Amino acid sequence: MNHEVTVFCDADATYNLVARQSSGNQSSSDEMAELINRGVHVLACRESARVRGIDVKKDFIEGVVESSLGRLAELMEEHDRIVSFG
Repeated sequence: MNHEVTVFCDADATYNLVARQSSGNQSSSDEMAELINRGVHVLACRESARVRGIDVKKDFIEGVVESSLGRLAELMEEHDRIVSFG
């Protein structure tokens, strides 16, 4: 069965999307990039990123889509399952 998966990163979770130099160890951004490569939609709250000094246009790994909490509310209404971490 195929499923559509969307990950929405808000608050400090936006740090997991910042592209990093390779340190020899797999980082959380490497893991998120792998999810994107597998077809997962990864969205990031632009305001959460902004207040943390993250430039959504320059700092995020390729494939991350900037979004808003309004979009998160829409996703919660549209999808049949929601999982929250934190």
